[in-house]
Amino acid sequence: MQVAARNLCIGVVLLVTILPSTGAAFQQGKKPLTDVELRERVLRSIRDGSAYLKSAQNGDGSWDDSKLGTYPYGVTALALLALINSDVPVESDTIQRGLTFLRNAPPNEPKFVYEASLVIMAFCAAEELERDYARVARLTRLLEETQCRSGSTSGLWGYHLVGRGGSPGSNGEDHSNGQFAVLGLYEAAVAGVEVDREVWKRTHKRWLEDQYPDGGWAYKVGEPARGSMTTAGLSTVTITSKMLQDDSDVDPEGRPDCCAEHPPEEAFAKGRKWLADKFSVFTNPPGGNWHYYYLYGLERAGRLSNTRFFGRHDWYREGARYFVDAQNGDGSWREHGADTPCVSSSYALLFLAKGLSRVVVNKLDYTSVGEEEDSDGDWNRHPHDITNLIEKIDTLRGWPPRLTSQVLSLGRLDAANAVRDMNQAPVLYISGRDSPPLTDEHVSWLRQYIDEGGFIFAVSSCSGGTFDQGFRELIPRMFPDGDASLQRLQPDHPVFRSEYPLTNAEGIELYGVDFGCRTSIIYSPEDHGCLWQKWMHHHPRDRSDDLVQRILRSTMIGTNVMAYATGREPPVKLNESGDRKERPEARIQRGLTEIAQLRHTGGWDTAPKALNNLLQALNETVGVGVSPRRTAIPITYQELRRFPLVYMHGRYRSQLSQQERDALRDYLSRGPVLFADACCGSEQFDRSFRDLMNQMYPDNSLKPIPADHELFSETTGHQLDRVRLRKLVPGSRTASLQTRTETGPPVLEGIEIDGRFAVIYSRYDISCALEKQASLACDGYVDEDAVKLAVNIVLYAMLQDISWKHILQR
Repeated sequence: MQVAARNLCIGVVLLVTILPSTGAAFQQGKKPLTDVELRERVLRSIRDGSAYLKSAQNGDGSWDDSKLGTYPYGVTALALLALINSDVPVESDTIQRGLTFLRNAPPNEPKFVYEASLVIMAFCAAEELERDYARVARLTRLLEETQCRSGSTSGLWGYHLVGRGGSPGSNGEDHSNGQFAVLGLYEAAVAGVEVDREVWKRTHKRWLEDQYPDGGWAYKVGEPARGSMTTAGLSTVTITSKMLQDDSDVDPEGRPDCCAEHPPEEAFAKGRKWLADKFSVFTNPPGGNWHYYYLYGLERAGRLSNTRFFGRHDWYREGARYFVDAQNGDGSWREHGADTPCVSSSYALLFLAKGLSRVVVNKLDYTSVGEEEDSDGDWNRHPHDITNLIEKIDTLRGWPPRLTSQVLSLGRLDAANAVRDMNQAPVLYISGRDSPPLTDEHVSWLRQYIDEGGFIFAVSSCSGGTFDQGFRELIPRMFPDGDASLQRLQPDHPVFRSEYPLTNAEGIELYGVDFGCRTSIIYSPEDHGCLWQKWMHHHPRDRSDDLVQRILRSTMIGTNVMAYATGREPPVKLNESGDRKERPEARIQRGLTEIAQLRHTGGWDTAPKALNNLLQALNETVGVGVSPRRTAIPITYQELRRFPLVYMHGRYRSQLSQQERDALRDYLSRGPVLFADACCGSEQFDRSFRDLMNQMYPDNSLKPIPADHELFSETTGHQLDRVRLRKLVPGSRTASLQTRTETGPPVLEGIEIDGRFAVIYSRYDISCALEKQASLACDGYVDEDAVKLAVNIVLYAMLQDISWKHILQR
């Protein structure tokens, strides 16, 4: 019976060979896809793969693969997991029929550990626990009872559930069944089902003891190590490490010992090295069957351990390229030699969809050298700090689904790619007890990351070290001109309301660096990471109330910083921000049209990179010969007349002298255009700009530019029938900040002179969006649409009948 069970496909066991698909073989000789191209193909593969699985559903709501025999509960649960993670709505007929099939299982079903684990995972993914909690709890108890408790397989599971053909200790226990039992139990624990701590202890001990000296794991001890089982080992030990945290270091007042040493992470480092040395997406390394099962495990190991690279291999990009090429014309995936399209397609979809999780934070590893990991370095005093914080945020409404974090190692970066790799996440997290040993080159990368819209969140770990001094000294190294400094954030700062209204803001010590449109660096001298490390979905029964309150406070502060930094809209994975081209400022050609930025008293340089980014977008997206160099000028006719277009933004009240107003009006009367916007939708600047226009044109006030105007048409540039505008929802000063995104025609105003718009103005932010720095407190256009609007405005200005004589006279 065990031999037959081992040939199930219940989420794991596939009858496959080591041969890669013809699509994958073909891919090895192809030119690598760009991130944008890869994302498009991944999304298309997910769409087509989901359509295939929907079409393969049986009339009773189940799925099965004929070659596997009659094991529908596991296959059905696996297919449901794949579809739900591919964003098929839970309320859809497909998902509901599948859930109904699982709910109608007879009392003695499912019989197998694989099946029970997958059914738990499917019910938890559907999040209809008001109906399914009892079923999840019952299957959890069965899994607990089925675990082997003694001997050389203590802590593992075999194929059959106890009472359904299985007996602990004589059940063919192995690591494959073991990892799926752990996955099911973990999802049950997240859902609120209490799992016996002894189960986690036995599991953790067994997997550590069964790891081979070279870092690999095998299906059973004595067999060769395999990639599928090594990924299983990494995932399992990651989960058990989290579940076995305790409060033995907490004092009577609920304060943990934030300087306590954590056990070495040798098992993780050895496992990752094994995968790095033998990495492949074309077979289950070092060569064997269960190929797609391995790739699904690779996704899980990479995501749960916050790992982007195994050695030099970017596991998601390489795996995604394999899968998009290996997909069949009907949307399915079929491993070579196996007639199991439902299972193969489910694994492929889970890899592509879950691996596409949005990376909110890069945790900076500043002690590892090259590819040699230093998991126990000072940068990682609290190994689960950011992982837990992002996992907490992932449960909140108003955020996109499937959020994650990654580790970014300075040791593997080089000058050509450092900032690009930093830009893979909108937030860079730096922590430690001692001052980070950052070179001048490292500091220059951090500054460029901030210049390009990045955000740094730093937290001092364990009081008494030199991190505080070192981080404070880092700021003048990043801003040697003194254009930014570290200042304590005042209670009215938006970060104290960005997610939770922190009414005791006076007692929260946060420091920030205001740069551009927002605070771009936030630093906490208080060790919040120590308390994030303690966070769990459900607190243990014996946890003290004082500790619970401390954890709650720190997670709220951390969540607020992330909400402020990202606007609750972290960028999608594989977006173009990671492929930014080097700025061509050193290669500017003489004779290119230039655009000037006006100096004034209302924060003329609030978004210092906005114009540069706009000019670069013009060069890269529409090929317009515009100099990417920003030129800032005073408002005099002698300066103005050199340019066909001038740009103006601000955040505060601005007032021009009579001489400046006359010069600007004379300049605009000759054909050029003024493009202006209020940074972050600033009411102060908006009022002052309207006053300026009334003073300059008392008989010709600002008026809405019609939605059907050529400015918004493809004859000018982009077709802009509808754009996205993010607005702050009005509320009390003590309420959390809420935004809504409206989609509709562009909202621009202008001053019309002789049938053309000489002034084009947006009361909603464009500039900060051009810097990718718009925050929750900003009323303005979404980044992508802001770029398109700004490009169209420039192109419109260049198409006007300008008297070039006065412009070309230099």
